[in-house]
Amino acid sequence: MPNERELLDELATGRKEIKTDSYSMSIGEIINLYKDGEIELDPAFQRLYRWGDEQKSRFIESILLGIPIPPIFVAQKEDGKWTVVDGVQRISTILQLTGELKNHAPLTLTVTKKLPSLEGFDWSSLPEDLKRLLRRSKFDINIILTENSIQAQYELFQRLNSGGLHLEPQEIRNCLIIMLDEEFYDKLNNLKKYPNFIDCLPLQDYKFKIEFHMELILRYMIAKYGKVDFAKYKVSSSLLSEFIDAETANLIGDQDFNFDKEADTFKRVFDLLAKTLGDKAFKKYNSEKDDFDGPFSQSSFDAITPGVAENIDKLSVLSVPEFQQKIKDLYSQKDFEIYSDRGVKALTRIKGLTEFSKAYFQL
Repeated sequence: MPNERELLDELATGRKEIKTDSYSMSIGEIINLYKDGEIELDPAFQRLYRWGDEQKSRFIESILLGIPIPPIFVAQKEDGKWTVVDGVQRISTILQLTGELKNHAPLTLTVTKKLPSLEGFDWSSLPEDLKRLLRRSKFDINIILTENSIQAQYELFQRLNSGGLHLEPQEIRNCLIIMLDEEFYDKLNNLKKYPNFIDCLPLQDYKFKIEFHMELILRYMIAKYGKVDFAKYKVSSSLLSEFIDAETANLIGDQDFNFDKEADTFKRVFDLLAKTLGDKAFKKYNSEKDDFDGPFSQSSFDAITPGVAENIDKLSVLSVPEFQQKIKDLYSQKDFEIYSDRGVKALTRIKGLTEFSKAYFQL
């Protein structure tokens, strides 16, 4: 039977950990806070929201028409400053219109549905009555105290992920990476474009659009680096996305992790795979056809890449037929069949396939 007492205790503890406050604030007050450095627009969140001028103009139109503005969520640090977690694009649009948004040209409004005459106006030419109306319009500000914890701000962003967009796990994860180490993000973002890596991925365009190939690099690095403590995860209930989040943060925080060195090995792995298998590298082998077919297989990726990386020097001297045969034989291995089964939990599968891969590719 479910333990009612434990549930109530967990709820009481959880609610104590989250301290909140809220009140209304005019747009004019928010602008002043931004100018005074009291409110920050984190670049990690800004990168996710890229409204065009048409969307920005419709938002300004909505304010002028008196349509209620959705609440803004901010994380308050120990020093009292706010970081906007949900509502970045709304505040950015207002600041860009008024010419206050750093590193952005002032916004010139485009045509809108109800107020088509707004087209062509900017802050300098906008009638004073409309400026006054905008400055006096109010947001509801919801304040959540997170002290200085990046992880807490990131978790808050995950929970509040609204903004009218559906964001995929890696798109949200990019926020965490940028917040922790923007240089790491830039290197990762560059590595995802490596031609031989792309050539090995028979993915639909939308998969690239949602940064799935960047997630694959992280999965590879986590498995290849091999420092995951699986004992700290609940295999039966831990979400794969949360596992990748946590282990990505561990990579970034590990002083022994050398991204440049790992990137070099990554390139050697995909140079070999592109040369020997191309876009069939992660398609399952069909023994009846004596060929690789079907769609991209995540299990194949997890079973091949860490082991090839660990043994790249020895594998690189094999002939193309020899290496291809090694990959073909992988699919008849009992451990691969066990851990690639659809009924296996995600973390069990990753752990099992990683261990299998590193042992199987030893020569």
